[in-house]
Amino acid sequence: MNLAERLGYGSEERLLIIHADDVGVAHAANLAAFEGLERGSITCASVLVPCPWFPEVADYCRRHPEADFGVHLTLNSEYEHYRWRPLNSREVAPTLYDPQGYQWLTLEEACEHVTPEDGEWEFRAQIEAALAAGIDVTHLDTHMGTAPHAKFLAGYVALGVEYRLPIMLPRPDRRLLERAGLADVGPAIEERFGALEATGIPILDHLIFETAGPSPEGKEAMFKELFNNLEPGVTHFLVHPAKPSDELSALTEDAAYRARDYALFRDGSMREYVEGLGVRPIGYREIRDAYRAGG
Repeated sequence: MNLAERLGYGSEERLLIIHADDVGVAHAANLAAFEGLERGSITCASVLVPCPWFPEVADYCRRHPEADFGVHLTLNSEYEHYRWRPLNSREVAPTLYDPQGYQWLTLEEACEHVTPEDGEWEFRAQIEAALAAGIDVTHLDTHMGTAPHAKFLAGYVALGVEYRLPIMLPRPDRRLLERAGLADVGPAIEERFGALEATGIPILDHLIFETAGPSPEGKEAMFKELFNNLEPGVTHFLVHPAKPSDELSALTEDAAYRARDYALFRDGSMREYVEGLGVRPIGYREIRDAYRAGG
């Protein structure tokens, strides 16, 4: 049974999660996500809780309780001149910290240095901080692939089960995960797949994460081709929308790509295109509520 069937749809129906990543990283990302959720084609989003712009997201969610927001669990802080720190203190979880006192710069460093215990403590702290701030958390997902890494996968799943939240975790697809630089995740998921299904936690049918595109101008055609070729079941499709600004340009070299995501999903045209293909856009709230209801 695929996830679409668990949600009460037909086995051949195609459902698409259009997900905004990295909300909270910058004011530009926040504004783009809010606009995309309210008037555009974004169906849900997730927030980086340790980032300085997290309070703006929390305020938005308190004023818009219908907003479909998850926690973008992170163990690394990848920008050279813009860094964030773990929520746990060094005394509680020392391996979370790099020599400069921030989260580790790269995924590889985080996976090398952070212990599974400290990683789970940090994930829990980020979830609890989001809940305490008034966010009706709908799901858990991962920043740059740390949470489902083989080292942290057990803790990631356990937190999803404990909080009764769906997690961004696809059915095993080694080729897809190898392209993401997570080659070891495939065998880890395959090894635990029976146990994962036994927990009842929702498992995504498909994941599309390679959305940077060859150029900002080529994104629209690439996205439409991906949507044309969706397979039955539930697909998680992620983008990184952010409004053009000096802040965004200073933050990242891919500012133009993020600005293009904003332009493409700020209105309803992409949603209308998807629906015209017979694809149903959904968010994680529907999945969470079905999970909690025993679906």
